[in-house]
This record gives sequence, structure tokens and C-alpha cells, in this order.
Amino acid sequence: MRFGRRTWTVLLVVLVVLVAAGTYGLLAVERPRVDSVDSEWGTVTSERTEVETRIGVDNPRLLRVGDAAADVSYTVSMNDLEVASERKRQVDAAGDEATVTVSTWLDNDDIPAWWASHIRRNETTTVRVEPDVVIEYAGLRLPAEEWTRTHTVRTDLLEPLQTTEPREFQAGGQPVFVVNETDARWGNATAERTPIDASATVTNPTSLPIPITEVRYAVRLNGIRVGEGVASERTVLPANSTRTLAANATIDNDRLDEWWVTHLRNDETSTLTVDFTATLEYAGLERELPLDFLSYNRTFRTDMLGSTGAGAVDSSGSQESVTARNGGGAIDGTSRSSPPDSEPTPLVTVELFETPLRTSRV
Repeated sequence: MRFGRRTWTVLLVVLVVLVAAGTYGLLAVERPRVDSVDSEWGTVTSERTEVETRIGVDNPRLLRVGDAAADVSYTVSMNDLEVASERKRQVDAAGDEATVTVSTWLDNDDIPAWWASHIRRNETTTVRVEPDVVIEYAGLRLPAEEWTRTHTVRTDLLEPLQTTEPREFQAGGQPVFVVNETDARWGNATAERTPIDASATVTNPTSLPIPITEVRYAVRLNGIRVGEGVASERTVLPANSTRTLAANATIDNDRLDEWWVTHLRNDETSTLTVDFTATLEYAGLERELPLDFLSYNRTFRTDMLGSTGAGAVDSSGSQESVTARNGGGAIDGTSRSSPPDSEPTPLVTVELFETPLRTSRV
């Protein structure tokens, strides 16, 4: 059978299409695959923080012999705020499974902006590591399948102040006032400042008004003072009445980069300390005393990169949730259970002026 020129042309076109389709199918199926992404903190200085990342790549059969190299770029973001990025070219990627190690640096000046986002998102941070790997071999460039690792951390730093436990304060064995409940909420956090709006519902059971000339506060993270000032101006607790005493504090976010260094060097563990102090007038005396019902310590631990036993998250988009911890108890932001009605909370009695810090005639 003899074929004409047109027939041969058609056969040639079909052959080229089949070869191209087969080649495309081979390359599409045999793309490299990212198997794992593991990150941890490296060197920490006062100015910057190193992020070390190991990327496991499963190479196709085509690349398991010879000299294969990889171009790697990746970004690290915290609550969609990109804090680190890196690009590395011509990394050795030969073999069945290659491990590509790269590192980049986080600027500690970015910590205030991250902290503000953490507070605004109800004390939640999602850390996202997104690698981009392209394998080069014999003139071919094969991009690895997309793969993202996410990790979520939650804290609940104000929980100790959210209580309805009553406390009675005395002077000379006589009740002066009773704290019925306390509360605290975050204000509008910005990159510059983080407000803490604290309050206490106080009852003055006496027949005399109690003037409070001033309430001051100090906030520390791992001993570093990150906020101080006047929480409220002069106020009076009227006789035989109940009032809400406001005590507002502010964290200066510019000081958080210094705290960040101590947090990482302390195995991502920190203690938040909030102290309120009042200057009180009573029985002709002015005394300065700590407001223990508003002051507290809160120890918490994070695992920002999921490097302490948390599993990797694949490209499906599922994510690992990690809760900060306070001692052995979880700080997960869930509501606390109230005591049953049959077991009322006992009244805690405190001697108000047992050890005054300052006494002066007024």
C-alpha cells in the first residue's frame, strides 16, 4: 500500500502529538515531591533570630542517578505577616530522597507587629512555612508539588483576672471593702501599644467613703518591664455602696523584641507579671499598698515552629493546633467551669494594712 504525501504528513503530526503527550505525562507524573518540612530556631541575638529548615524531597526515578540540583525558596509567616524568606540555588538533590537544609533570619523588630496580630486574633498565631522546590537535571526543570506546613499556637494570658471569687480586705480587724469580682480584656492592640482593660467590682461596707488617690501598674515579661504608669486617677468608694474600679494598663510593644530573645532562650517559656498598686486614704492616713486582687503572674509556653513533637502538616491544608501551657494545665482560651451552687466559693479575707509600704499624715 502506497501512502501519499498528505497521509505521511498526518501520520507525522500524530506521532509528534503522541510523543509530546507521553513526555508531558511522564513529567507530570514524575514530579518531585516534598515529603517533610521541619523548622527550628537557630542562633538568637538581640537584633535577629535564625530559622533553620530541613526540607525532605522525594525525587522521581529519572533523578535518582546523576547530578540533580535544586533551587529552593521559602517563606515563614506568622498570622500572614511574612517574617522571613530565603532563596538558595543549586543545592545538591541527587538520590532517592534528598534533604535540603536552608536557614534565614527573622528581624526582631517585626515582633511588635506580630504580637499585635496575636492579640487581635484572640491570642492565636498561625505559623506558615511555604517551600518552593525546583529540581534541575539534564536541562529539565521539574517543580515539586506545592506543600505548606502550618502550625497554630494559642495563649490565654488574662484568664487569672477573669474570676468571681470574693475577697474581703480588712484594716485593724474590721472589713474595709470587698472585691466581688475582677475582669480583664485586651484593648485595641497596635504595633506600638497593647492596652489591658482591667476592672474590679468593689463593695465598701463601711459608713465612711474610701478615697483612692491613684492606682499605678507595672507589666513585666520574664522580668523585663514592658509597661508602667498610672492605671486610674483619683476616685472614691462611697459608703455602703458598690462601684466598679477601673485599672487600665498598657504594654509598650517597642520593648517586646528584648522579651522575645529571653522567650526563645528560655525554651519558649515566659512569665507575664502584672502588678497594680493603690495609694489609699483611710482614717487620716495615706498608704500605698499592692492590689493583690488585680495583680498576678502567668507562666506560658509556646511552640511556634512545632519543633517539639508536633507532626508536620501536608499540602491538604490541615493544621496542628498547639496550646500554650501554664505549669501542667492548658491555657486554651476555653471558658472556666463555675463551681456548683451547692459548693459556694469561700470568702477570702486579707488584712489590708498589715505591712504598709508607705504611711503619711494627710
